[in-house]
Amino acid sequence: MPGGAEMLSFSHLLVGVTNSSAVELQPYNATHSIVSAIEAFSRLTLSPRTWPPVQIITEPRIYLLKRKLTSI
Repeated sequence: MPGGAEMLSFSHLLVGVTNSSAVELQPYNATHSIVSAIEAFSRLTLSPRTWPPVQIITEPRIYLLKRKLTSI
């Protein structure tokens, strides 16, 4: 379960998101920080007036999270 107690047993997590707003990351805001974002395919655009006429658009889809240190 996202943000659950079992997730705190890991120091790092890879979390996939379905859209660029990254709503799926909200349960981790209090316990983890984003270390890196990995870009992945989002869509193709066609523009016959540019070269190359096909462009690949990417967006962050996978995030590497690190557990925040908690004070004891």
